[in-house]
Amino acid sequence: MNWRIEKGNGFFLPAIGWHLDARKPVHRSFVSHAHFDHMGAHDTILCSPATAKLMQRRISGKRNWIIHDFGETFELKPGVTACFYPAGHIIGSTMLWLEKEGRSFLYTGDFKLTRGISAEVCQPVKADTLVLESTYGLPRYTFPPEEQVFGEMIQFCRDTLDNGDTPVIFGYSLGKSQAILRSLAEAKLEVMLHPQVLKLTRSCEELGWEFPPYFAFAERQHEGKVIISPPMPKDSEWMQSIRKPKTAMISGWALDPSSTFRYQCDKTFPISDHADYLDLLSFVAKVDPSEVYTVHGFAKEFAATLREQGYQAFALNQENQLGLDLPAEPVVENDLPQTSEPKIESVDDSSYAAFAQLYESLCQTDSIRKKQDLLDSHLAKLSAEDCNACISLLDTPDPAIATDFPPKRVLQSLLLATGTSESEYKQLHQQLRNTQTTAAKLLGQQSITSGKSLRDLQAFLKALAAAPNPIFKQSLLSEQFRKLWPAEGVHLLAYLSHSTSHELSDEIFCQAIAQRFGQNVVEVRAAYLRNGRLLPVLQAAADHRLDSIRICYFQPIAPLQAKLEFSPEAVMEKQGLSLWAEPEHDGMRCQIHKNGEHVDLYDASGDRITHLFPELVETARSIPQHFIADAAVVPWGYESPLPRSELDKRLTLRAEDLFLGEDVEVTLWLFDLLCLNGEDLLDKPLEERRQKLDTFSVTPKIRITPVSPLMGVDQVEEALEQTTSRGNKGLLFKDPQSAYDPLAEAESWLKLR
Repeated sequence: MNWRIEKGNGFFLPAIGWHLDARKPVHRSFVSHAHFDHMGAHDTILCSPATAKLMQRRISGKRNWIIHDFGETFELKPGVTACFYPAGHIIGSTMLWLEKEGRSFLYTGDFKLTRGISAEVCQPVKADTLVLESTYGLPRYTFPPEEQVFGEMIQFCRDTLDNGDTPVIFGYSLGKSQAILRSLAEAKLEVMLHPQVLKLTRSCEELGWEFPPYFAFAERQHEGKVIISPPMPKDSEWMQSIRKPKTAMISGWALDPSSTFRYQCDKTFPISDHADYLDLLSFVAKVDPSEVYTVHGFAKEFAATLREQGYQAFALNQENQLGLDLPAEPVVENDLPQTSEPKIESVDDSSYAAFAQLYESLCQTDSIRKKQDLLDSHLAKLSAEDCNACISLLDTPDPAIATDFPPKRVLQSLLLATGTSESEYKQLHQQLRNTQTTAAKLLGQQSITSGKSLRDLQAFLKALAAAPNPIFKQSLLSEQFRKLWPAEGVHLLAYLSHSTSHELSDEIFCQAIAQRFGQNVVEVRAAYLRNGRLLPVLQAAADHRLDSIRICYFQPIAPLQAKLEFSPEAVMEKQGLSLWAEPEHDGMRCQIHKNGEHVDLYDASGDRITHLFPELVETARSIPQHFIADAAVVPWGYESPLPRSELDKRLTLRAEDLFLGEDVEVTLWLFDLLCLNGEDLLDKPLEERRQKLDTFSVTPKIRITPVSPLMGVDQVEEALEQTTSRGNKGLLFKDPQSAYDPLAEAESWLKLR
């Protein structure tokens, strides 16, 4: 008797005529658990009681249920004995054990051998044939202890709340979300659940599982609470309803260095409801099968690992390389000579080593308050000139350095300095999974400290920027890396690669500068808003001449952003019954600067886009005033906006085809005035700024966005319907007495779509 397995719609066992975890509807299928990727609307379903109840809440319709408890032996069909065993994946997850003609078979479905907090404990059982889920079948997917990672997640939540932000923890609605909720039991944090998580958590409670207190998500009451949600894009309507969200994803793939980019979130934590690499090895040893079929994830690689250990193992429906003695993924050993990292007992406060220790401490905390205290304390020990050097090394590097010298060349300079080949670096990086940790490991072979001051490093960076070509830059940088203490080298690598991870906000810098030089933080913030660069603001604060910094032509500032609301009532609650409203254009936000014949356009990131819209530049030159204005470039038809996609077509044209872009007509809509004829207007109320803007002469190419007074819910709803029917995104509501301050906490601009 051989257990033949066919892969297609899930898996199929011809010997008994049953599918396993089929997705598309079939006559009969075993369903291991109630995740959508393992179940379908089948006629007959074989599963555990908990899986049946959870499925009934997720898939509608009538069907025939065959339900058995864990450990209950039953006859599936004449001559075939079956039994369920807990898989440890989610509540109700089940492994199917079968026996026919003296040959046993075990199908794991998704499973987790290590005891979790939101599923029954996995129970391996002996079997001749094993079909094994091997999602994390590589050595690098060995998870740290869950208690440790949950502790880090809780600290992330505390720091985020302390910062005045809202922690949003992403986990799949069934399984991980309940594990996250249970992990918070002793943390004394208030928790709100996304509606889908709420529904399934209540279903789990009906099955006898207990959870700490929680609330249903409420838009107006979520501040100060932890939110548990299924993964959501940042621009989704639901995420837009959360005030100042800071997001974290719970996933085994968090062990990958690119996980935050992959999930588009602020943090990732390596917790999974699947077996890790060590779990897989241990599970196979406990089952002791004569043959193994690996499925999902790194099935081919793990099958090769099992063959090395003497098992007859194959990746189901994949090409298997037999007879090779090479491991699927070798465990990397760093064969460089090992020396301990030098310990610095005390260093001069103005040294690069002291700064590197500051940078390391800033990277290790998520708490804004702790970051602020660290930076304030360090600057207090430095002279004004050294403060300048410190802030510059926490800011972005001189663009001249980046010219012809991308991050890859910076890394190559490090490898040259440490005598490391690219293949050795890749192996070590694969083991450590973090560029900065890998750099520290490589530099840790050097037992010297640099003795460099902050000013020494500034002088080096100036020389690097002035270097005549990339090869000379690489030579200079590799020589510099050879002289640095590991923590110094880690910072320099991150700084020159534009990958610093201290997460210092503009507000923290402004607070630190104000604290160091005894200035009013409001005045420091105002100066930074006008200048957009930290070092001139720091120098002005040191010289007690902050009032000398004004908004400058051709130096774009950060745009003021509107907060999305979801009802007219919410808008009126914040801005009153009488509203100042204008259409929200469906176009490209920009800033236009004009002084004499010189005109430049900048996008919301501050990048120059003048070359993309030559017709707007030419039209702007005919306006007699010298000004800086907030505006939007909108694709335009016959007296009405075109879809934003038309503008995107123009923006994607090659440089040599830009003249063809004028076939897509655009209009520049001005809606705020920041500077007029050299007068800084940022502190003026919006009402006054608009009065000055309304004196401008309009043209078919450059127009002024109209403002409408609205009163009450009915007028708002009618205006919203009218503006969206004309092709606009929605309505903007602005406080007419507000200054133009992107750094302010007050929500002076709101939007409704």
